[in-house]
Amino acid sequence: MSVLDLSSNNFGGMLPHCLGNFCKDLSVLNLRRNQFRGTIPQTFLKGNSIRTLDFNGNQLEGQVPQSLINCRELEVLDLGNNKINDTFPHSLGALPKLHVHVLCSNHFHGHIEFSKIKSPFMSLRIIDLAHNDFEGDLPEMYLRSLKAIMNIDEGNVTRRYMGDTYYEDSTVVTIKGLEMEFVKILNTFTTIDLSNNKFQGKIPECIGNLNSL
Repeated sequence: MSVLDLSSNNFGGMLPHCLGNFCKDLSVLNLRRNQFRGTIPQTFLKGNSIRTLDFNGNQLEGQVPQSLINCRELEVLDLGNNKINDTFPHSLGALPKLHVHVLCSNHFHGHIEFSKIKSPFMSLRIIDLAHNDFEGDLPEMYLRSLKAIMNIDEGNVTRRYMGDTYYEDSTVVTIKGLEMEFVKILNTFTTIDLSNNKFQGKIPECIGNLNSL
């Protein structure tokens, strides 16, 4: 089995601790819009094949698992609309293929400090941190690293939807304060939403380099 899609049901209870073990051969795990609660298991093992993790719209809490760094094939991570209480997950910046990173409407908090990773989040094209409690200056180091949002020549890019033959990715992002569901994600689509946090200070000049927004 490569795809497990249980989205838009009434499943509930705790996520099983063995969940990460399923991901050795699983490429898609979609639990969107259910009633799961508790924490996300810390059991994502090295060498797994997971490409899409979608837990949006549950009641998950706790922290983002450190073991997600083992998901080297991960392209879509959607943890939006839960009750996760954590600081910014810097370690995920090392994931080489991560394109979609949605953390909106949780209880993330604190400053987004400098990363120890040389060029974090280089493949990111969709970033939604809206409706959290992040504070301090905008993370200039991260904005400088978003190479996938700089100078995309759409004329030389073959447009396709993210996913594979059997499953096309979808996500919900916040745009101008409104949640919008994309049932398909075009590989040239880019967006950054940092709204409804507690950021302050100046807007970094490097944001002008993100000319594919």
